[in-house]
Amino acid sequence: MQSFVSKEDGIFPSVCSLDCPDQCGLLVHKKAGKIIKIEGDPDHPVTQGAICNKVRHMTERLYDSKRLTTPLKRVGAKGEGKFAPISWEDAIEIIVSNWKKLIENEGPESILPYSFYGNMGNINAEGMDRRFFHRLGASQLDRTICQTAGSVGYRYTMGGAYGTDPEETTETKLFIFWGINAVSTNMHQMMLAQKARKNGAKIIVIDVHNNQTGKMADWFIPIIPGTDSALALGMMHILFKEKLVNEPFMKEYTVGYQQLEEHVKQYDPETVSAITGVPVDDIYKLARMYGATSPSLIRIGNGLQHHDNGGMIVRTISCLPAVTGAWLEKGGGALKSNSGFLSYNSVALQRPDLLKNKLGCLT
Repeated sequence: MQSFVSKEDGIFPSVCSLDCPDQCGLLVHKKAGKIIKIEGDPDHPVTQGAICNKVRHMTERLYDSKRLTTPLKRVGAKGEGKFAPISWEDAIEIIVSNWKKLIENEGPESILPYSFYGNMGNINAEGMDRRFFHRLGASQLDRTICQTAGSVGYRYTMGGAYGTDPEETTETKLFIFWGINAVSTNMHQMMLAQKARKNGAKIIVIDVHNNQTGKMADWFIPIIPGTDSALALGMMHILFKEKLVNEPFMKEYTVGYQQLEEHVKQYDPETVSAITGVPVDDIYKLARMYGATSPSLIRIGNGLQHHDNGGMIVRTISCLPAVTGAWLEKGGGALKSNSGFLSYNSVALQRPDLLKNKLGCLT
């Protein structure tokens, strides 16, 4: 197999490694061993040549004269902004010597690693760093700044990170983008929604502010932050009351729907409106549109889970397609993450067995 770096000139197929749901196909142009241009790969079956400006201008970032090329050591007081360049060897020695003192005096758990998906790839993102800190015996932390609570909530309802195939959403007739600015963070899903729109689909955006996605929607619904679960319960109140539910689906594929029907009786539109700030008439309109339109899709974002009830917000919203049986139709259901379809042996990758006995060793 010929390596990418062995050829200095040409156009090379690649894939974006940045943290994004879209995983765009790329064409990387090289001349004299240097990347001179990055463009989208038109032959990629999903992304079809469309990429974001961040990646399109990546060459400027890679070769920017202001980019750091060596570690910097602070030489003044914090906040002064005074730093001096040092070698990698010196930087590693400073870190190792400080950590050894911490381990000796306070124990390895005094070190708390924190990282996330700046660049993707299983080994790069959650392989070697996990193994290193497990071997060290450092404290453990869910190393994510955006999605653990919502992912757990979705799993409670769905059993895993499984959702609608984005390629099937060209068949969708009603999109609800809930807590996600898809124009900026999931551009190809928005492109698919626009294709469906040409065939008569409607796009609804529920968010705390009218972002780019909201401005492109057929209907933008502003909501008080952290009250999304109340809105979902209010929708279910109307769906059950007006018989806009799929009881055969719930009987066969769900657990506890009768208790849910009883629970949502307290979330009448007037009560929900007072909690969420969404007008009563809009709650009725939203619930009836959702109950009457098929196939319908809810694209659940990460923004709405950044509250102390964030996991329950996502869990509640993800109940909606089960209540209506939206999963039965191509292009229907919900989507938060489809990482479950790309699952791998995380135990073998991350080696949590290295935590045994908390060795706390840097040798």
